[in-house]
Amino acid sequence: MRFITDGIRDTMDHYRRDDLPVHRLTWELRNRIDTLVPHAPAVWIDQLRDLQRRVAELDTLGLHSPLTEIEHRRLDDSLRQLQSVLELARLAPAS
Repeated sequence: MRFITDGIRDTMDHYRRDDLPVHRLTWELRNRIDTLVPHAPAVWIDQLRDLQRRVAELDTLGLHSPLTEIEHRRLDDSLRQLQSVLELARLAPAS
């Protein structure tokens, strides 16, 4: 599980450095979260998927025109929340 969550963090870092376009970020997040399904609690997967869907919605908006400042802030906020969920899971005791 740690390998997968580290990959999610790396993906977000690549996006933040402008090394990864939003459509690729969306794809990477979806696939890495799907890989976590057999290894993580369903409630946690649901939180991650909800945040990934928010990123995907913004990606869809960006297909037609560049994202607005507000949309960029929503994207950044979603990534911060996703990072927080990953951090909380990392700190949670193993069951």
